[in-house]
Amino acid sequence: MKKRSVTWVGARRWWRVVVAACVFCVLFLALHPSSAFGHNPITSWTVVRLWPERLELRLEMSAETAWLAMGEPTDSPPDVAGHLPELKAQAPNVYKISVDGSALAPRETNVVFRDEDGSVVIRVIFPRPGAGTARFHANYLAHLPSDHRATLTVKDETGKTVRSELLNAAKTWVDVALPGAASPSAGPSRPTVSFFAFLKLGIEHILTGYDHLLFLLGLLVVCRRFSTTLTIVTCFTVAHSLTLALAALDVVNIPSRVVEPLIAASITFVGAENLVRRGEPKGRWLLTFVFGLIHGFGFASVLREAGVGAGGKALAVPLFAFNLGVEVGQLAVVAILLPLLWKLRTRRIFDRYGVSVISLVVVLLGSYWLLRRTIFA
Repeated sequence: MKKRSVTWVGARRWWRVVVAACVFCVLFLALHPSSAFGHNPITSWTVVRLWPERLELRLEMSAETAWLAMGEPTDSPPDVAGHLPELKAQAPNVYKISVDGSALAPRETNVVFRDEDGSVVIRVIFPRPGAGTARFHANYLAHLPSDHRATLTVKDETGKTVRSELLNAAKTWVDVALPGAASPSAGPSRPTVSFFAFLKLGIEHILTGYDHLLFLLGLLVVCRRFSTTLTIVTCFTVAHSLTLALAALDVVNIPSRVVEPLIAASITFVGAENLVRRGEPKGRWLLTFVFGLIHGFGFASVLREAGVGAGGKALAVPLFAFNLGVEVGQLAVVAILLPLLWKLRTRRIFDRYGVSVISLVVVLLGSYWLLRRTIFA
């Protein structure tokens, strides 16, 4: 009878843990529907190329972004393929370009909807301006959410980056000093990159990167010593900084379709290990370092979306600024999370249920992301 009573008490405990974890996951996914991607997937990117006889602008965005940019309602499913004529009519005005106050008139426009990935590519040709200060104004941002990130990269005739900038609803334009026509004696153009824009991007990415934050929470929730916490955070930082640099330099390049499921799998594994091994799992620093390498490739995808290329001085500033932003955001989260966890551990109910509930939440959300990024992609 006593054994049955103990078993019943254990079953009741786990029933409460499961219910609490499931309720939290449902509420989280309801409040953050885009979290299936781990971080905000709404990004558009523009590359401007200065050819000898023309200025070519190429804007790429998702079908959802294009639908909103057309001024369509947010509650209706995006049907870009069925509204291509309307999109083509608006395409010449996605960007307004002026040089020293004189507007450039588009002379050719092309819009392509790609069925394979549901993306939209808008190509607009302008006459080639001479040297001067060009203002690139992203008109389409007026219809997009405030957290939408638009990247703009301007390249000269030789393919060197002149300027790389991040735009959003609060900052819809940027002034760029255009070089004159290229000549055999002209040296390579010196790129201009906004340090603080990429610093801000790094902070925003880690703070809205729910998958990275959940992985960090799964690691820290079982740490009971400051030395263990410091080792884990250091290993995670060194590992993702290493692969972020390697991927940005194009030394190692792993597609997002492979990296994103691996990130989700790492989250699931950490949560499951917490439930099975209990306490502080030994050798966590090595596991953290290995999984941190994978997360670094995920960070690198943001720089690629921002149009940051490999090689040259154009890479050094955005890479350093973005990685610094990630570390600042990560340290801010740890500084808030650790005292809270340590305080909660003094409560008996958290010591009994808290770690199990949090670890099960980590497993459930990690499994959800894994399925969404593989089977239900």
